[in-house]
Amino acid sequence: MNPSAAMDQPPAASPPADVDHWRRRWRAAAEALFPTLMCDPPSYAGALESIGAMAAELGRRRAGLDALAAAMADPDRFLADCGLRPSAAAPVGLLVGVACGMRERDLIADDVRRDHRAAIDRARAEGNPWAVLNGPESIEDVTGGASGVACCAHLHIPSGTELRATVDAWSPEPYRIDVVSAGVVPPEGHSFARREPWIAQFRRCRDEIGRQP
Repeated sequence: MNPSAAMDQPPAASPPADVDHWRRRWRAAAEALFPTLMCDPPSYAGALESIGAMAAELGRRRAGLDALAAAMADPDRFLADCGLRPSAAAPVGLLVGVACGMRERDLIADDVRRDHRAAIDRARAEGNPWAVLNGPESIEDVTGGASGVACCAHLHIPSGTELRATVDAWSPEPYRIDVVSAGVVPPEGHSFARREPWIAQFRRCRDEIGRQP
């Protein structure tokens, strides 16, 4: 087999199946790596170059979580398979960990895009001008839950306007509405100290947006 294709294949018995373990490792890598390089600009630049090359290779191979866990379990083998030589004087495991974290963010973004597209397709199939991109359909069902934070996002398909309702129990004004219109930056928004006016504002905004062509 071509060595450069090794990581393209499904992982063998190694690494352990506990992807969450490796996820914690690669998410902690940036916290451990960059503070040690802040006072060394050449090493910092070299680390960024190496991490970028690794992340690009993981993207080219369409590496999933299992492949990222495999790279973290044996970073030296991953680099050998890729034919990469880090230019930074930093632990290889940390460099690979940061690259894995970048790739995971790409995977998350891909999942979000797929979910949004599926929600839009369902709404269109039902003849509904609104697609629920995130959270419940009813504003009354948006609560902070155990974490104290929650959000719902509704997209008005004809106008491309997104209506977001968020709850952050740790904020002095925990309730917020944002209207995200295409080409308008920043979003128009308002925060509320109480739940009732927040719900009323969400309904008003949805009615107003619904009347757009």
